[in-house]
Amino acid sequence: MNIREMFLRLLKDLGSAFMPFACHHCRASTDFGLVLCPDCQKKLATALHAPRLVEDTRCDFSVYTLSNYNSIVSDVIRIVKYRPSPKLLKILVTSCQQNGQLKNLLKPDDLLVAVPMHGARLCERGFNQAAELAAGIARTTGCQLQPLLKRVRATRPQADCNEEERNENLKGAFTLDSSLLAGSLKKRRIILVDDVATTGSTLQLCANKLRELKPAEICALVVSHSYRQKPPTDKPSE
Repeated sequence: MNIREMFLRLLKDLGSAFMPFACHHCRASTDFGLVLCPDCQKKLATALHAPRLVEDTRCDFSVYTLSNYNSIVSDVIRIVKYRPSPKLLKILVTSCQQNGQLKNLLKPDDLLVAVPMHGARLCERGFNQAAELAAGIARTTGCQLQPLLKRVRATRPQADCNEEERNENLKGAFTLDSSLLAGSLKKRRIILVDDVATTGSTLQLCANKLRELKPAEICALVVSHSYRQKPPTDKPSE
């Protein structure tokens, strides 16, 4: 071990002694600055699978997911958004980038478009997790990242809305970037990217706007899909 490595080790030990760190997910003690322990990192990597077609959204286009929301992925996404934790987001982005089967779905000629965040919420959180995920996936697959959409109206979080309220909540929230030349997209496929899809209302409204550009095709890729829960049915008494 050279002098530099010894100095860095000493700094890490001092940091751990005076500012102890814990895994954001399981709360196990970790090295200074490490927000996800090795065990949870392995669980996260295992929970992410090949892009899988989702069949229970409102979307009239194909939606693919990299995980089931009923896994460690959902916990990581919630912590990223509501803690918020840019360090944990970086781990999530890296885990998605290491998914070797992304290239089976995404081709270099595809355009990736992140679901946009309103400026007020962006200032509050400090990052748009969808944009960071899309940028990481673009670097891995060679796709082009394009900010084709803007969010012009602040809305309630979709997670706070019931299924009937979701579309109404987002009406008029999205617009196209006025500097775009629509003709350049007529032979391109657009891939919408977001962290989570439930009913798909957000994705559908984004796609409705993007169709004004007349792309060849639109589909979506999300990190996790929260399957819609059907209301219980009353069984007849026997």
